[in-house]
Amino acid sequence: MEKNTVIINKKTASNTKVVEVSGDVIVPDIKPDIVNVINTNGMAYIYKEDISSGRIRIDGNIDAYVVYLADNGETRSIQTTLSMVENIEDSGINENCFAKQKIALQNIETKVLNERKLSIKANVEIKSEIFEKSEIEITSDFSELENVEKLKETLEIKSIVGMNSARTSIKEDIVVDNNYDVSEILKTDIEITNLENKISFNKILAKADANIKIIFLAEDGRIGIASSVIPIMSFIDMDKITDKNICNVNYSIRNMLFKANSKEMHSISCQVDFDVFCEAFENKTIDVIQDMYGIKNNIDFSRKDVEVQTISEEIMENINIKEKVAIEDILNILDVSCYPKIVNTSKSGNIYNHEGELNLDIYYEANNRNGLNVKNVTVPFIMKNEIEEGIELSINKKQFTVSNENVDCDIEISYKQNNNNLKTISIIEDVVTKDVEEEDAYKMFMYFVKPGDTIWKIAKKFKVCMEDIININNIENADKINIGDRLYIMR
Repeated sequence: MEKNTVIINKKTASNTKVVEVSGDVIVPDIKPDIVNVINTNGMAYIYKEDISSGRIRIDGNIDAYVVYLADNGETRSIQTTLSMVENIEDSGINENCFAKQKIALQNIETKVLNERKLSIKANVEIKSEIFEKSEIEITSDFSELENVEKLKETLEIKSIVGMNSARTSIKEDIVVDNNYDVSEILKTDIEITNLENKISFNKILAKADANIKIIFLAEDGRIGIASSVIPIMSFIDMDKITDKNICNVNYSIRNMLFKANSKEMHSISCQVDFDVFCEAFENKTIDVIQDMYGIKNNIDFSRKDVEVQTISEEIMENINIKEKVAIEDILNILDVSCYPKIVNTSKSGNIYNHEGELNLDIYYEANNRNGLNVKNVTVPFIMKNEIEEGIELSINKKQFTVSNENVDCDIEISYKQNNNNLKTISIIEDVVTKDVEEEDAYKMFMYFVKPGDTIWKIAKKFKVCMEDIININNIENADKINIGDRLYIMR
């Protein structure tokens, strides 16, 4: 009996919830009074997770920037941090589990309570998938059984070699144009790109780039942009890993700090902490027995459904969105934040219609208005595919061009199914054979193919070999038989 052992991450629970986070902010004494809020933006991240029986506690922050018009006519900003604590409860969670979390800031707004006090309210979406390491034994051949026909499927299965994480940081002063003395930060963005890894003895070298863009206010009231591409590097320990294995690496922000450099007015101090998580797999080619029967005996067995990860090509499709946005007196674009999401799904036949929204925050300078200006736009879009849920959306490319008082938006959204290539297979176990009385005389049957028949089903029905049916009837393609075809069966 030939057995293969496959190690998988079995999903035991999943949860998606929208959490409201709020707090009041007092204007520091060194800043002028507030007339009205121009814009509030921020980034959300999880800095701590605690897993216990039936529960995951999540501690996170929203680092926010409130841009406002002051009573002296200036554009100013206040940087603040909103804290949140959330519990994910599910019976499928235990101390041996680990969680994959995604956090996204859906919206954030600020209300002026008085000239020295603000109230901030934000909605954060937290997606949690809970996994537990599980070992599966698959019997790929019952070699001890004689006169048995077996229906096999060959699968390329991903078996886990190991999992681990490492903490790494970037710390750098981002230099700005010498014509600008940085006063206050108005907006920050971090995008992780160019992920790659190299495997050495019991270690993974993970590398990526942090693309950082900052909109800031200069001492003289002008708006400036600072950007930098900072390399991220970390070593992740993992026993028994080889260069033949496959690594999936994910980066999560755990903490961050941006501030005007007090020693050098032409730079911004940046520090970001990351958690780098790696899953390593080996590819296994396994014959999985789907069904079997005895030719000279009877066979009883039981089945067990298990979920495995298979190796398949990632299917990704793109949607192009072209939109013209009218903005009065626009001078130039400073930045555009893009947030795609699916708001409704309906089914038509075998096709799912996904109604989506692309939210654009266009940050710009105007001819006749000082300071930072923001235009909010929502662009609807529709996707049609055979995927019901688990769709991941991302911005593949974006281009924005100012033409007169219009912004021409050219955006490509990529979408793929987030199912980790999961496949449910049925494995055979607890096989029992029973002898039957042998028949001396040969028999011939004539059989007409019925709806739903396959060569395998017919052979199993008459307890003969598939190859005998194929050879006697000169069948060229065993996968193609037609209803009503006449077959001769010898036994």
